[in-house]
Amino acid sequence: MTAGRRCALAAVAALLTVLLGGCVAVEVPVSGPAPEAAAPTSTPPPAEASAAEREMARDILDRVNDERTERGLAPVEWDEELAAVARSWSAEMARTGQLRHQDIGGLLAREDLSDLQGIGENVFQSTGPVPAGTIHAGWMRSDGHRVNVVNPGWNRLGVGVHCAENGSVWATQEFGRTIGADLPAVATTTPPPEPLVRPEDDGPTCG
Repeated sequence: MTAGRRCALAAVAALLTVLLGGCVAVEVPVSGPAPEAAAPTSTPPPAEASAAEREMARDILDRVNDERTERGLAPVEWDEELAAVARSWSAEMARTGQLRHQDIGGLLAREDLSDLQGIGENVFQSTGPVPAGTIHAGWMRSDGHRVNVVNPGWNRLGVGVHCAENGSVWATQEFGRTIGADLPAVATTTPPPEPLVRPEDDGPTCG
């Protein structure tokens, strides 16, 4: 099933624009076939992350789990395979200059993600340097992205941040649901905007 997609555009400062590219989620029945991957897959190889990019990604994970805890949801666990996918996609968006989603059905067909039943994706772009808190708060203030961040159906998360040479920042969240996980179904309804427990525009930056 596919969650609704919504886009938001906000001017943060005179020369800074933040773009949120909507969210997308795909889940398949355990007993049924996974969606067919695009042929050939266009997913680039995993991108190496700098220390600053990794610090930003881990900080976003902590903020996500703070939001989930406040709403009585189980935390998501860091998943390095999903983080590699997220890093690669953030770098690819920066290379092409396009904020867009990748083929989520194709991701579910990959061998390295074969233990997942579902994947949800959020993407982000800023034209200038922003801290991790700005990325997280932007997703939380967007109805379509909040569906993934505080979704009871996810139990895994990988985050990839890419700091481009031109100063722009690109970020991707890849949420996952492990096959056989004892979790509620992946929700498609929009959760309320409050409580927002980590609204601060702070945290590590590209440096």
